[in-house]
Amino acid sequence: MNIARQLTRTKYITLLCIGLAIHTSCSKSDPTVEPVVEPPKEEESNTGLYNKLITVRDFAATDKNDGQNAAPTVYYSLETNKGIAETNRQTRNWDIAFSNIFNSHVSGNNGTNNTNFGYGNNATGGILIVEKAFDEVTEVPADTEFKVIGDAIGMDQNGDEGNGVGWLLYDFYGRLVRQHAVQNEHVAYALGNGLTLLNGKVIKPRTLIVRTAKGNYAKIRPISMYKGLYKPEQWLKDSPHVFISFDYVIVPKGSKTFEIKP
Repeated sequence: MNIARQLTRTKYITLLCIGLAIHTSCSKSDPTVEPVVEPPKEEESNTGLYNKLITVRDFAATDKNDGQNAAPTVYYSLETNKGIAETNRQTRNWDIAFSNIFNSHVSGNNGTNNTNFGYGNNATGGILIVEKAFDEVTEVPADTEFKVIGDAIGMDQNGDEGNGVGWLLYDFYGRLVRQHAVQNEHVAYALGNGLTLLNGKVIKPRTLIVRTAKGNYAKIRPISMYKGLYKPEQWLKDSPHVFISFDYVIVPKGSKTFEIKP
C-alpha cells in the first residue's frame, strides 16, 4: 500500500515538473522587436538665402488659439525658409519657435538650456530684441547678448499682459490703439514698424535678432499675425489668426553686418 502511494506521489511530482518546464519554456518567448524609428535627418542650409531680403507671409501657426490657453508651439527654419514639424524638435532643422498664448512668445533653438524647446539637441541658437527699425539694424551682436531660454521674448510692456520689450503689443480691452469697439478688443499688434497709441505715445519699431541653430545670424521684422492683413488698421478681433508674417535677412557665421547683396 505504501509502495503504491509512493509510486503515485512520484508520478505526480514528475508530471508537475514537466508541466512547469513546459510553462517556463512558453513564457520565455522571444521579446517583441520594436520597429526602429529613424530620427529626422538634418537638412542642408539653403545658402542661396544668405544676404537676401526674404519675405514670409501667412505662416500658419494653429487653429487652436483661443486667447486663453497656450497654443501648440510651431517651428520655423530661417536656414531653409519653411515651417518645420514638431517631430524635428531634437534637431537643428528649426531656428525659431512661436509658443504660448496666441503664439506670442519666441525663442531660438538651443540644446543647453532645459527650458528651451530644443533642450538636449546640439543646436547653438539664441534670440534677442532691439528697439530699432529693421533697416537700422546693421551689425551682428556679440554672442553673449543672445537669450537661450524658452519663451524668451513675448508681449510688449506697453500693452496688456506684457512684460519687458516685446515684439507684439496686446490690446485686451480695445482702448490702447483705437477708439473702443468690440472688434478692436483682443488684437495683437506686430511692432516691426512701430506703433502710435491712442494717447499719442510712440512705440519704437522692434527687430528680432536670431542666432540660428547652426550658428548663423538673422534679423527679423515682425509684420502681422493675421491672414492677408498687413496693416494695423486692418486687424480686428475676428480677423483670421494666427498667420505669422515677417521679413528677414540671414547671413553666414562670421559675418559682422546684415548686408544685403544683389
